[in-house]
Amino acid sequence: MPEQRVIAKRYALREPLDAGGMGQVWRAKDLLLGRDVAVKVILDDLTARPDAAAVEERFRREARVTAQLHHPNIPRVYDADLDTTADRMFMVMELVQGDSLKKVIRNSGSVPPVWAVCLALHVCAALDHAHDVPVVHRDIKPANIMIAVDGTVKVLDFGIAMLLGADAPTRLTKSHQFIGSPHYMAPEQFEAGHIAPQADLYAVGVILHELLAGQPPFDGGNPVNLMYAHVLEQPAPLRRTRVDVDPRLEQLVLDLLAKRADERPSSARHVMDELLGHLPDQHPGYISFTGLPTLIVPPMPLPTPYADDLYPSESSDRSQAVLGPEQAVGPSDRLRVAQGMFEAGQLGAALPVYEALADELGLLGAQAADDARTCRIQAARCRIALGQHQRALGDLQRELAQLRIHRTPTDTVVLEVRLHLGLLLRDVHRFSEAAQELGLLYNDLVNRYGPGSALVDQVREALIGIRRRPPGGDSI
Repeated sequence: MPEQRVIAKRYALREPLDAGGMGQVWRAKDLLLGRDVAVKVILDDLTARPDAAAVEERFRREARVTAQLHHPNIPRVYDADLDTTADRMFMVMELVQGDSLKKVIRNSGSVPPVWAVCLALHVCAALDHAHDVPVVHRDIKPANIMIAVDGTVKVLDFGIAMLLGADAPTRLTKSHQFIGSPHYMAPEQFEAGHIAPQADLYAVGVILHELLAGQPPFDGGNPVNLMYAHVLEQPAPLRRTRVDVDPRLEQLVLDLLAKRADERPSSARHVMDELLGHLPDQHPGYISFTGLPTLIVPPMPLPTPYADDLYPSESSDRSQAVLGPEQAVGPSDRLRVAQGMFEAGQLGAALPVYEALADELGLLGAQAADDARTCRIQAARCRIALGQHQRALGDLQRELAQLRIHRTPTDTVVLEVRLHLGLLLRDVHRFSEAAQELGLLYNDLVNRYGPGSALVDQVREALIGIRRRPPGGDSI
């Protein structure tokens, strides 16, 4: 592939960044928007391979699965062309500039426990979101974890991810074919057993062990020996080689490496709760050591708002239960708290506050109608980011229907809701409806703000992406 190749008349490929079994990732320039992006292009010689059809479908799955994920620790998908012609298939993603965890381990060996804990918090935050969609990554390993120059951590490569539930696609692997990286695979992946989110948590345990001990818990020299080690052998406790590791952290790693999936922590959120206890009470918001990339301490969401223990009794004020008694202040103050949580990415914590405020303000009638509507819209945005797409879709459709009774199509709030609704219709693959909604919105935005506004550019890009979709892609 020659340098400076321009694909889709838009993306100029500058330099190769990485290559894998399906495709090559390039640093590229988006000539339309003038920004740097990462472009993953399916391998040129793919059509000559006997498994070409399966790899093509896996490439499509990676693009579609990753596009459903909206989280600060997962690179965004901007665009894709999933045409059946192999050399035209590509996807455009957020460019992550930094170092891979694989490179950090190779250069540094073992790391301070607090650095390992902070990194694992980032990874678990990404997995908590993915598992809620629900998607299991199945290939968590240092090569798929990037530490960006701003101190955030990104989980990459959902190429072999698996959707859970009734809508999961047919498996693309043959019976008895291992999928994953043997050093980081859970026992059930070798045994072709049921794959659940706990398989990803096992990989987190392997990575934590490697970061703290300087080597993975198992190293059999070849895939077969590794398989037997993961399935049959017990890992060595960390404190045999690292006396500075807290016994509780050692136990957490052992729990993550349990042979049976049901003996591991129940969720990525549970692991995050355990890891939080190993951060210093006072920290400047980042973790820094000589020779290691600086990590920001990720904002931690409060416990899931659907847990029964958040609501001690049916008469409890839900927003007070979430915020704590000392923070149970007036509606305007709680709205500011919710907005702060939203802007900090603490969406799981912001959602129940918005919902409680919407209910409370709704009882006050016309005088609080605008604030109640704002809370409902913000709650829907939280649900979109948390992967609760169908619920958010219904909420936005009801909100828009009510707004259209009393306001014009170009009212600021109406335009906002139309934008969220159109993009969500696209994300759930209801492309025809999305194109209709966004097409009308595009015209109204141009008439109100002019053709050069950022909102017009955003809607234009969404429409271009919809037009490039594979035929027959609408969901029912």
